[in-house]
Amino acid sequence: MLLFMFSCAKQKEQTATDSDQTSAPSPEAISFSGKPLYSKPAEPAALRKSDSTIATLKNKGALTEDDYVEVGKQLVATARYKQAVGNYTEGLAKFSNSYKLLRNRGHRFITLRQLEKAITDLTKAEELIRTEPDVMEYGLDGKPTATVRHQIWYHIGVYHYLTKNYDKSAEAFEKALTIAGDLKNVMGASDWLYNSYQRLGQKEKAETLLKSIKPDADTDRENSYFRRIMLYKGVITPEELIDVNMPPEKMSVQEVTKVYGLANTYVYRGQKKKAIELYNIILKSDAWPGFAYAAAEKDLMDK
Repeated sequence: MLLFMFSCAKQKEQTATDSDQTSAPSPEAISFSGKPLYSKPAEPAALRKSDSTIATLKNKGALTEDDYVEVGKQLVATARYKQAVGNYTEGLAKFSNSYKLLRNRGHRFITLRQLEKAITDLTKAEELIRTEPDVMEYGLDGKPTATVRHQIWYHIGVYHYLTKNYDKSAEAFEKALTIAGDLKNVMGASDWLYNSYQRLGQKEKAETLLKSIKPDADTDRENSYFRRIMLYKGVITPEELIDVNMPPEKMSVQEVTKVYGLANTYVYRGQKKKAIELYNIILKSDAWPGFAYAAAEKDLMDK
């Protein structure tokens, strides 16, 4: 009897352990410094809506190239980046020359810190789209965001920035800027281009770039890159840009983006210690899917 009871207890303990292992979340990515990165669980309502859209697409039959793009969009919106990459990979098995799928998978490989896979996809996407008409991308709200060609060059720029090849990042962001289209894309490409110039020591080119961007360009002043550029121009103060004393765990991707811009400003002023303090604040946040977080990781590794 004692042996039976002991055996049952051990079996129950093992079952509980197996259950804990099954339910424990796995990291979405591993940071450049080796830290596991976890996604915040999506809001239940958003998850249900996303899954419903995905189910509708899959239930209609064989997925088209654009269906795979849409499924990936839904997965990304609910912070399921690894699943999004798997979805794009499945799509590329059927549509191997899809610059749309390559562009999206390349972007998410950057999110997952798999940089060499990212540049392989993005380079192939750029080669494929050269002889094709440009195509607009749309957000979950159905509104246009940017063209595929702009997105390809923008993310090629991010890759080179993160690998600290600032000559090539500047070249890529210059190309992204010429086809940026709306204000949001102009601000994003201009900001990263400004930082690429600064890191190359090309301060005159950096300042010339800013002259064309007027303080009243963004009437709602909600664009993080626009606000960073206003800081670079001296239109706003660091305190007007971001409250760096707010709890890092409460910082959104947009707020971390602002903190990174401020940190870079200190670097260019020769105040590297203050910049390092801000990079460390960024890494205490949960905003790791943002490029500012990834860039702060890389910058801290070189401190």
